Amino acid sequence: MASSSTLSWKYEVFLSFRGKVGIISRGEKLVSLLSIGSNDVRIIGLWGMGGIGKTTLARVVFSMVFEKFESCCFLSNVREESEKSGLVPLQQLLILKLLNESMSIHDVDDGVFTIKNRLRHKRILLILDDVNQLELLDNLAGNHIWFGSGSRIILTTRDKHLLQLADDIYDVEGLDDGEALHLLSLKAFKIDHPPKDFLELSKDVVHYAKGLPLAIETLGSFLFN
Repeated sequence: MASSSTLSWKYEVFLSFRGKVGIISRGEKLVSLLSIGSNDVRIIGLWGMGGIGKTTLARVVFSMVFEKFESCCFLSNVREESEKSGLVPLQQLLILKLLNESMSIHDVDDGVFTIKNRLRHKRILLILDDVNQLELLDNLAGNHIWFGSGSRIILTTRDKHLLQLADDIYDVEGLDDGEALHLLSLKAFKIDHPPKDFLELSKDVVHYAKGLPLAIETLGSFLFN
């Protein structure tokens, strides 16, 4: 039987992500893949096409397990941020969130040195969202030994070849027809199931969206409006 504390955080996560159909069950599968009780350092890749729900899934898992670590950091849109401002600001933000220290970093190599030396004894949870280049990994989470025992690093990416360092890869799949129809109905009609008169239209929309949550939400909002 689940403990009251387990039920409590599950309920809090459910409230935070209600309307995200199928996300909690997927989150629980990913949590099991993290093997939180193990003291090794594990890198987990979330791989899938754009709009499939990688970032949302990573946020769900973050909400489920962050309390089990000394420090946590969720770096969103690292591809976009690195293209806009470079790697050094990302390194500074990572250090700020994990060490609660604002540090002056002179260049990327200095940032790598600081991350490796300051975090190697710290049990951390780090999520790098939307990784698109090996350079990002090399300079933000280049090796297991950079981080303390029990640390977990989660990478979301569309490019599977970037996950060579990963201990496990979670293939993020689209929604099945039932889940997709449920999500569309929530967005378009604000109820769990489409009205009878709109069922065939809804099925056509679901078929067109091919299980992509982002596409289903967009089309559902369009139908609602």
